[in-house]
Amino acid sequence: MRKVVILDIRYRMTLTAIRSLGKRGIPVVALEYETTGKHACLGFYSKYVDEKIRIPDPAQNENAFVDALLNLGRQIALQTGEKPVLIVPGSQSMSVLTRYTQALSPIFETLLVDHQTYLEANNTQTLLKKAKEIGVNVPLTTWLYENDDSETVESLADRIEFPVVVKYREGEKLPLKAKERYEIINERSSFIAHYTRMHQIQPSPLVQEYVLGSGYGVSAVFDEHSHPIEIFVHERLREYPTSGGPSTFCQSIWDDKMVSQAIELLKALSWKGYAMVEFKGQKGGAFRLMEINPRFWGSMALSLVSGCDLAYKYYASLSEEKALEPRTHVFANQYKLGAKMRFRVQDLLAIKSYYFGRKSGVRELLNGLLTQVDPTIKDGLFSFDDPMPGLMYYLGFFKR
Repeated sequence: MRKVVILDIRYRMTLTAIRSLGKRGIPVVALEYETTGKHACLGFYSKYVDEKIRIPDPAQNENAFVDALLNLGRQIALQTGEKPVLIVPGSQSMSVLTRYTQALSPIFETLLVDHQTYLEANNTQTLLKKAKEIGVNVPLTTWLYENDDSETVESLADRIEFPVVVKYREGEKLPLKAKERYEIINERSSFIAHYTRMHQIQPSPLVQEYVLGSGYGVSAVFDEHSHPIEIFVHERLREYPTSGGPSTFCQSIWDDKMVSQAIELLKALSWKGYAMVEFKGQKGGAFRLMEINPRFWGSMALSLVSGCDLAYKYYASLSEEKALEPRTHVFANQYKLGAKMRFRVQDLLAIKSYYFGRKSGVRELLNGLLTQVDPTIKDGLFSFDDPMPGLMYYLGFFKR
């Protein structure tokens, strides 16, 4: 079996890939930046990791980071006689390595889009423009100077209807937590203050209509010809922060229209590898595109719980051991529908926030607490089969 070299093992979603591949007997080489604290290196604590290697942080020395990765790939190829498979879960590593696809391709088996495509997917404004052109549902969106270079924040506030969401065009480029990359604003005075502050951090942030409803994700793996080889859909049932943070409790679903729009959008981008297209609203068509995560996503573990092994499909598409045919049609019953997953500590915080924030009543509070003791609901991080990464994560969480 080809070895797998996987970066960014500090992220809990990377554990999904490590466990998926490791359980199949595939050798896993785990890489993490030298600047990451020991206790934060979650993947290093997994029993499914065969080798643990530190590499330079690209934020400090990009050339050293790329050289170290290429040298490792060459060493593995010499030892095994075949190129290893490279998996890049995180946005920081991805933003660098999409500029080195030509250097990587002779040494690694990997599916990475070119840098321009990555930037297009990561820029909400350019993404919404392309999505609208091909008929994908998008929220009403505007920004400062859209029609007039002399426009002021005050005049922008006069031409929009509240509530709105203000978000950075390229939020992942900023050293901010996910919850700090947007603001939900209900009135003019607050809008002027928040927009002015955000405009100073990254010019002309976007102003979007506030879309009511649930959050949904259409996750996919695309082959080198930009054909989908695996698709998975989930719905957020709770999130933290409750105003629109990462999922803490979610379930597997299927929606034909959502899948169709997500796949058409990724095809229009000539996508390769994995991505998650995020929507918000209601199933069946009353939804709007929010963004694309051109990397691993927080709720990735749910796909594995549901019997949809995205990480292995990515590996298999690059391995000569098992060629995969592109899917011309994907049926919902190819994985378990209604499977649920939680991140226990964050979900308890979400339940508390929903209740005391008056988004739910006593019955919903009790139902939420019952999910914490439901043995059929899996945790997205802790596993009795591989307990150490979860224990280290929660230790660090409570220390913070």
